[in-house]
Amino acid sequence: MIGRLAIAACALSLTALSACGLVTSTNRSVFFVFDVSGTYVKSVPDATKIANMTVAKLLPGDWVGASQISACSFSEKEIILQRQLPTTPSLASQAQRELFEELKAYAEQVKPAKYTDIRGALAQASAELKNRPEPERFIVLFSDMVGDYSKACDTSQFELDLKGIHVIAANVIKSDPGDPKKYFDLLAEWEATVVAAGGKWSLVSSPDQLPSLVAGLQ
Repeated sequence: MIGRLAIAACALSLTALSACGLVTSTNRSVFFVFDVSGTYVKSVPDATKIANMTVAKLLPGDWVGASQISACSFSEKEIILQRQLPTTPSLASQAQRELFEELKAYAEQVKPAKYTDIRGALAQASAELKNRPEPERFIVLFSDMVGDYSKACDTSQFELDLKGIHVIAANVIKSDPGDPKKYFDLLAEWEATVVAAGGKWSLVSSPDQLPSLVAGLQ
């Protein structure tokens, strides 16, 4: 009976769960990247909501970063936030709520960019993740995946290094609904680029797929 009561108490409390060794994770780092160029900037509020759904599924000890795709994305100036969730469940929950508010505030004041430096954003996110100790590393791209590079920041031929990183394209807005082939060809091209750089590629077509894919349920 005492053993059963102990198990029940452990299931009722996040803190107790941590003590029982069931919820703490130091295995995962997730870097969200938001496209703020052209018309996609209008989709940023929805994208941050999907990101928050994913953050809600992360575990104590996981790490979260975020940046934006702009005219010149390979820059620390484009990083929005970086934060590791505390290993104590109650503190991790508070940190998650703070992240929700940070992403919401970002979406409310985001400003559009003239160009779309996707490769620069991937390079920046990859550089940040490679400095992390977590073995499971994700880049989540919220974009239409259409690059438009300025002369000042033309990274279109930059050789990416995505070894050990799972790149996920989410909420990919169709830039030309009248040309489905263009859409599928674009995604195939990006998949080939990511795989050639040593990474893993996934495309999620609905908001509920992303949390499951990132939060260790795959």
